[in-house]
Amino acid sequence: MGNAIEYAQRADTIIYSILFAEPLRPYRPLRSTILARSRERGKRVMRRLAAETGGAYFEVTEDNPIERIYSRIEDALRNQYSIGYTPSRPGITGEYRKITLTTKQPGLVVSARYGYYWK
Repeated sequence: MGNAIEYAQRADTIIYSILFAEPLRPYRPLRSTILARSRERGKRVMRRLAAETGGAYFEVTEDNPIERIYSRIEDALRNQYSIGYTPSRPGITGEYRKITLTTKQPGLVVSARYGYYWK
């Protein structure tokens, strides 16, 4: 998975991941246990891919249908800003540089990737 994140970051790709899974069936306890573990591992991977590329993770539920999720992603894409800066020291080609973006105004939410690769 590390390679997928690195390639997405190098390509300046934002990932919005959506989990759409059938409910687990309690009448098949062994199968449900195995599927639950796999599902949790998949959720962690999807959350990490989204977080480290500046995107978001969504899970389809009765209260959060796919249409609402698509609407939220559309809204996020329509309201993106691109910010640039020049670092104080040049980097080494291929070096990963961590960044933190915050706001002075309380209550605002910043969604940004964790860093970038120096070109």
